[in-house]
Amino acid sequence: MSEDVVRAAEAFARSEVEYDETAQVDLPPEADTEPMVMRGVRLPVDLDQRVRAAADNAGVKASTLIREWIELGLTELEDDRPVSLSALRRAIAHATQAVH
Repeated sequence: MSEDVVRAAEAFARSEVEYDETAQVDLPPEADTEPMVMRGVRLPVDLDQRVRAAADNAGVKASTLIREWIELGLTELEDDRPVSLSALRRAIAHATQAVH
């Protein structure tokens, strides 16, 4: 622990710290993106290489591409719902590349 934290804790223990509910504080800005959940997925090496190559071709990170594929797959299972235009364009581009 840093010395500042130790001194602050000791001052608090001695009741030398005053708490002011009316003090103005600057809150951190709201997040620009929705919170993400980390998921571990085991992929065969060959499949991982194919995913990374597809992501490179699309100009995105592999995790972004995987998220989009999951969303597209879930859309097919559910009633049709809106999907981002960029995801649709990438899906069309991947389908076109697979045909050639």
